[in-house]
Amino acid sequence: MKKKSIKYLLVTMGIILPIFSMVIHLRPGNAQNQISGKEKSTEVQSARKKKAVSFTKDVLPLFVKPKKQGKLESVPCIHCHFSSLSLANDGIPENAWHQLSLGSYRDIMYGADGGIEQIIDLENPKESSLLVVLKGEGDESRMPYRGPFFSKKEIAIIQRWIEEGAKDDTPAPDFNRDVLPLLTKPVNGSMACSDCHYNNNGATSKERTESQSCLDLSRWEGIISGAEGNIHEAIIDLATPADSLILKRLRGQKTGELPEEDHRMPFGGPYFTEYEIQKIERWIAGGAKGPNGEDPSEADISDAGECLGGSGSGSGSGSGSGSENE
Repeated sequence: MKKKSIKYLLVTMGIILPIFSMVIHLRPGNAQNQISGKEKSTEVQSARKKKAVSFTKDVLPLFVKPKKQGKLESVPCIHCHFSSLSLANDGIPENAWHQLSLGSYRDIMYGADGGIEQIIDLENPKESSLLVVLKGEGDESRMPYRGPFFSKKEIAIIQRWIEEGAKDDTPAPDFNRDVLPLLTKPVNGSMACSDCHYNNNGATSKERTESQSCLDLSRWEGIISGAEGNIHEAIIDLATPADSLILKRLRGQKTGELPEEDHRMPFGGPYFTEYEIQKIERWIAGGAKGPNGEDPSEADISDAGECLGGSGSGSGSGSGSGSENE
């Protein structure tokens, strides 16, 4: 009997010991796997933390949108810091506090007081005057004026951007994304440009109403075509974008027309900020490409029509090349 018990005991141990050994060997493996998993997780988190701050996604929105805190809402930075050009002073920037515009990368890097004072210090990011006023550490009033103020997290984002070299990631101009919405939708509470400047060549003579200056701003072809119907008076200047008629109108600069007709657009305001105008200017500087990257020379100007007063179509649609056509 004892021999049988010993035999059974040995058999049982022969089964249990290998299993026990396997468990012992597996445990370190699981622990190692867990450690490896934690390391990978840490690496992923570290990679996320190291992701560069985006100017267009992370920084610029802080300046062009109002700050909200409960029921309080600040005015956007660009409400006071912008470039306003008017007929009264012949197109010289005015009304921007400290002559500072925060509406684009170019303006921010240009600085204040006509470019004399830099607000970004790449050598000593923490000393950047932009950060100083946002923190309320300098002699100037803390900004945005009267608050709500930027949070520590938002200021840290701007500081990191400067520490990383204050790089610009503004995308290449796109007509559908950057330009068309500005001309076909209300901007800052104004009427949409296309409410007065549109194409209605498909309408019957009874349905036709006057499109101001026979100019169609409802589509790319109309912008390229220009004003005054089939005269094709250019409103964009590919050689010198800043001299484009459409930009001068939006900025309130003199255009050489009769004083009573030379007024800033949209008529009666509210006007575009420099932030919005520069989107159109960059698009022109990039070749005024169409919705699918078409060159202006490819635009169809066949339905430009004549201005009302003749047999008019009320349209300035069509094409052009950014220079006056015969």
